[in-house]
Formats: sequence, structure tokens, C-alpha cells
Amino acid sequence: MLIGQQIGPFEIEKELGCGAMGTVYRAKFHRSADKIIPVALKVVALGLVGNESAMARFEREANILKQLRHPHIVRLIAHGKINKQNPYIAMEFIDGEALDRALARRGKLSWEEVVVYGKQLCEALQYAHDKGIIHRDLKPSNLMIDRDGLLKLTDFGIAKDTDVTALTGANSTIGTAAYMSPEQCKGDRNLSNKSDLYSLGICFFELLSGRKPFTADTTVEMFLKHVNEKPPRIGKLVNELPLKFEALILQLLEKDKEDRPIDAAWVARMLGEIEEDAYARKSAGLVAAEVRTAKPTNLGGERMDEADKEAARALRGKKKKVKKKPSVPLMQRTWMKAVGFSAILLALAVIAFFMLKPTSPEKMFAAIEKAETPEERLKAATEFLEEYGDKGGEMVDKAAVVYREGIVRDREKQLANRFKNNISKPGDSDDPEAYTAAWQAMELERSGDWEAAALQWAKVKARFPDEAKLPYTLKEDLLTKARWGWLADKRITDLKTARGEYTRLEKKIEENRRNEISVKPDPTNPEWLAMRVIRLTKFGDMDRAASACDTLRTLTETDPDKKTWYLLAAYLRTNITKGPPDAAEQRRRRIDARLAAAEKTALTALNNPNLIGAMRRSVRNDCREVIELYEDDPDVEVKKLVGRAKTIAESVSKG
Repeated sequence: MLIGQQIGPFEIEKELGCGAMGTVYRAKFHRSADKIIPVALKVVALGLVGNESAMARFEREANILKQLRHPHIVRLIAHGKINKQNPYIAMEFIDGEALDRALARRGKLSWEEVVVYGKQLCEALQYAHDKGIIHRDLKPSNLMIDRDGLLKLTDFGIAKDTDVTALTGANSTIGTAAYMSPEQCKGDRNLSNKSDLYSLGICFFELLSGRKPFTADTTVEMFLKHVNEKPPRIGKLVNELPLKFEALILQLLEKDKEDRPIDAAWVARMLGEIEEDAYARKSAGLVAAEVRTAKPTNLGGERMDEADKEAARALRGKKKKVKKKPSVPLMQRTWMKAVGFSAILLALAVIAFFMLKPTSPEKMFAAIEKAETPEERLKAATEFLEEYGDKGGEMVDKAAVVYREGIVRDREKQLANRFKNNISKPGDSDDPEAYTAAWQAMELERSGDWEAAALQWAKVKARFPDEAKLPYTLKEDLLTKARWGWLADKRITDLKTARGEYTRLEKKIEENRRNEISVKPDPTNPEWLAMRVIRLTKFGDMDRAASACDTLRTLTETDPDKKTWYLLAAYLRTNITKGPPDAAEQRRRRIDARLAAAEKTALTALNNPNLIGAMRRSVRNDCREVIELYEDDPDVEVKKLVGRAKTIAESVSKG
């Protein structure tokens, strides 16, 4: 035991934890005579001192931490060896607790807390990923929360630095089984940032529900579940979890890494949107409450008179207080007329009651979910909010999101049609300044200037900052203003998403080439068209790239659901110019040159067995590029070149 001992500059105070690699102590680091720093001192277990693999892993953790200087990553203070033999790492001491202990103490965390911690964690992960470092052991016990609520990512003991050789053997797994990605479970050595994102989804699931998505008796069973079994719907386990958060977790837990989010920064943006939506929805019933306080009306829409009210009171079993009148002889009373009149009023009241009785909230909300078109969904959401918007709750929150999306969709379609037809003058009900700024933003979007377009949309949003925070409004004067802010919010998000899509597509193209994945043609699919534009541009065929880009822009120009692809098409088009008059001839020469180089490489590969694998793969990729880009070309000469590409590819087939 080292507690109470002075080891070099460290004064050991307390043991914080112990694991297979060693022990972590709280210690005082005497950096100088007048400066003492509290640290977490990690010391290698004596039994591992002679273990080269363990020593290399420990040294690597220190080297990785040296590269990382981020507010949400534990900071390296010093590292070295005690008595020139026993390695140590001194890290900043976090005065707080790990999230696994918080879970043990509380059972689970609120989704609002998880969003706050999740954004901080995503910042740390993106920073590490940008430096080529993959954590590989993301779990609640490695997430420390200090007393100020600041999250710190710890324990890079098995982190993978993609710029150096991994310390694990071929087809081996490393990490904690319950949090490992499917590719880790399979022993894939080419791990990417997507592996950490899967583990992030597991962490979110556990923090929110208090349980892991998969349980198993053995490590092998756990691996099989990660690879083959779908995770349970967390929305069924956590009440009032925002739908967008549930969707994000499901996306993080996709088995195929290509179906997961592009990076941690994108996840952080989604968490920010979830937080903003929740903040806005807190006032979801305020405006609807005003509608509910309106004066009661009768069946004709007129204000109820005393007779109507009396009938309603009769229906509820209440009687109107009247002054006592002198006794009248029985024969002189008009009870027959009174009974008849009362019967008529009662019948009217009964009819009014059943006609005006509101439908249950569950039934009205079900109408939103069953609606087949965006227009029907908006109508159903509006009716629901008019009736129950002031009640609050999960159904109101979800209906408010549908309402807002529907209003924005309508506004977006209207503006797209005006822009297409060059109607630049604002309408009578439009705010002139907001309309002008929006028009300028759309012109900048069409020219591919994303940054300038975002600034213009920010001007639109700034016109009505308070109204833009509302999740919905049922008052026309507020709606006229709020829709501008909502639209600006969406378009700013679309611009960010388009930027991310461009990066994702480039990575996908490169990965398809690396893994020799063929892409089936689909001219109606915006993603396929965008990838085709990028590939043709890299091939040097600007003429066909421009045509594909124009097709993509036409396909997505007025569809609000495809706005991201329209923005991407406009951006790609700015860097492409139509080819010269002899573009077709240049295309044939370009393809011929590519195939000539492929034939030369193929011949070299066949004559050099040591290089045959890599060189054959290169030839197949070059030929596949020609086939996929030009198989639909009507030019007879190009068709011959495509046939030649198929022949070359077959000559270096995998078999």
C-alpha cells in the first residue's frame, strides 16, 4: 500500500480505484516549492512491469493524453517512472463522481441531463477523432462529472491512434463487451469514429433507462447480440422521451456503421436541436389558453343568451336561483306551456352537448399519427392544439412539433414557387424586411454560397426572436411573424446538414472504392445523383457532371423534404462548367487513357505475384468507375470502351 507515502514529487493520500492494469490514487503533486496540485495518479501493477504489451499500452495512454488539450478530456499533468522502474501517469484530479456511480445511486438520469452531458461528450469525441484517436472503451465509468456539472472523458488506456500501429493482434477484440460496437465484436482492425458513436448510443440508452440494451451471460453471447439483435425501443422504457432523441439513439445503434451519424459533431447538433425544441415546447399551451378563455357560444356561433345557459344548467342538474313568487291557484298556472318549452330547451341542450363535446385527446392525437399526407397531419395537429394545447404533456409536445413542421413546410413551398417564378415582391401579409432577407438568402443558396446564405437567414430569424421560440401559435398575427423565425431555423440547419452530407458522400465514395462496392444506378435518388456528380467531377468529365447536377437541382428544387440535396446540388454546380464543343471527344480520350493505364497495371500485376492483390484491386476499381459512370452513355464509341473495361476487369478477377 502506498497511502501516506511520499514517492518522488507525489504525496499519496487515498486509493480511488483498482483495475487489471494498476491502481489509481489521489495524490498531491509538489510541482514546485510553492505550488501543489491535486492529481489522480495511475500506477502500473507491479506484476505487469515486465509485460511488454502492458507497458506499451500504458506508455501509449500517456502519449495519447499528451496530444489532447480539451476542457472535456482529463488533462495529463506528468508521466514517468517511480524508482526508474514502475510507470505512472499523473492526471488532473476530478472532484466529482463517475456516471456509473450516479446511476447506481439514482437509478437513471433525466433526458435533459443526458442531453447536457451528451453535448459535452460529443465535443470531446469530435476533438479526439479529429486527431485520429478513437477511444474504444466509452462507458459511464469513464465519464466523470465534477461538482460544477462539467463532464470529463477519461481512461484512454485502450484508445486507438489511427496514425500508429494498433497494439492488439489480428481479429482480436478489446473494450468492455456491453458497450462494444458490432465491428469491435467481429475483431475488425479498421475501426473508425463510428465505433465510438455506437458505444455512445449504448451509454445514452443506459443513462436514460437505467439498463443496458443487451444483457447476456457470456461475452460471446453479448457479441452475438451486438452483431445480430435489434435494440429495444427506448421510448417504451422512458416516459416523455422526445421522439427526436429516440430516433437519434436508434441511429447510433445501427449495426452497419455507414447507417450511423457521420460524426460526433453532428450528434451534438442534434442534441442541441432536441434541447432547443424542448425549451420552446415549454410554452406550447400559452397561446392556446387564450383561445380556450373565449366566451361560450351556442350552435349558431352566437354568444349564449340566458335561455341557452339555463338549458345547460338544467342538463348539469343545476337550477337557476329565482325570487319566490306568490302562490298561484293550480288552475291559473301555465305549467303546460312551461313543460313544453322546457322540453324543447332540454332537447336542444342535449343535442348541443353531444355536438360540442370535445373528442378525447387520445383519439385526436391518433388522427395526427394516422394522417397520410403533410397537409392532413397539419390539420389534425391544429385541431388537437386548439382543444388541448393548454393541457401540456407529451402528446401536446409532439403535436406542437408536427404543427411547426407543417407551417414551415407550407411557407417553404410558397417561397420556392415564388423564387422559381421570380416573384421577388413581398405579399401584403409579408414582413418586407424578412422577405427581402429570405430572398437574398435563397439567391445565395442557388449560387452555392452557404456561409453568406446562413448569415441572411440569421437576419430573418433576428426580425422576430421571441415569436421564433414558440413551438406553435394559433393566433394569426403571431403566426405571421413566427413562421419566418421557424423557417430561418430550418434553413440554417439545412445548410449545416448539407455541409455534413458532402463530407459523408466523399467518405462513402472512398470507402466504396476501398471495399470494391458497386453502386446501382437510381436517377430518382438524390444521394445517387450527388455521388455521381462528385465522381464525374473527380474523373474530369465536367460536361456530364454539370448535367447530373442540373438534374439533381431540378428534382429537389421545390420539395421541402429534399432541401438539403438542393443546397448540395447548388454548391457542387458552382465548381462545374459545361464542357467545350468537343466534350464528347475529350470524354472518349479520357476513358481510353484510364483504361490504357489499367491494362498496363493489370499486366504488371500478372507478372509480379507479390503485388498481385493490391494491383488487381486497383485495376478493378478503375474499370468499375468507367462502367458505372458510362454504361448508360448512348455514344457507340463509349459503349465499346465500357465493354473493354469489363474485359479488363474480368482478367484480374478475384478468382
